Amino acid sequence: MARAAVLGRLNWLVGEVTELRDETATARTIVLSVPGWPGHAPGQHVDVRLTAEDGYSAQRSYSIASAADGSRVELTVQRLPDGEVSPYLAESLVVGQPLELRGPIGGWFVWVPADPGPVLLIAGGSGIVPLMSMIRARQQVASTAPFRLVYSVRGPADVIYAAELAERAAGCT
Repeated sequence: MARAAVLGRLNWLVGEVTELRDETATARTIVLSVPGWPGHAPGQHVDVRLTAEDGYSAQRSYSIASAADGSRVELTVQRLPDGEVSPYLAESLVVGQPLELRGPIGGWFVWVPADPGPVLLIAGGSGIVPLMSMIRARQQVASTAPFRLVYSVRGPADVIYAAELAERAAGCT
């Protein structure tokens, strides 16, 4: 039975882009409604597949930024100047477009909300994305587990989720 559940997550699902938010000059959050989404653990990722009209396809893995919330999934993508997929996702994707996802994937780097132990999160640049899923999940389940975040970026303009992190720091949540 567990094997069937795992195999089901390896099927491609089609989500619809419902919202786009620019986080920095090179990072964008993509909010999707994904019918049939099985849910995810904080820290997991998905594969995203783009298929051109001529049939060429490319896929890349992206961390999930959101806490589990029904069929809603958020991904934050950092545009790589020489990337094949990230420039499209960070610059050209529009609300209403379909996007193929496979997942959730990964179980080694996840936070279990029932764990009351302290958590130290360390990230650089876009490495904040899976940690944000954990931070948001912690708030969603009203966990009292102590969380500390150490986050390094090149400069203030490169802080992904700047407003949300500042708000959380001010409230110490």
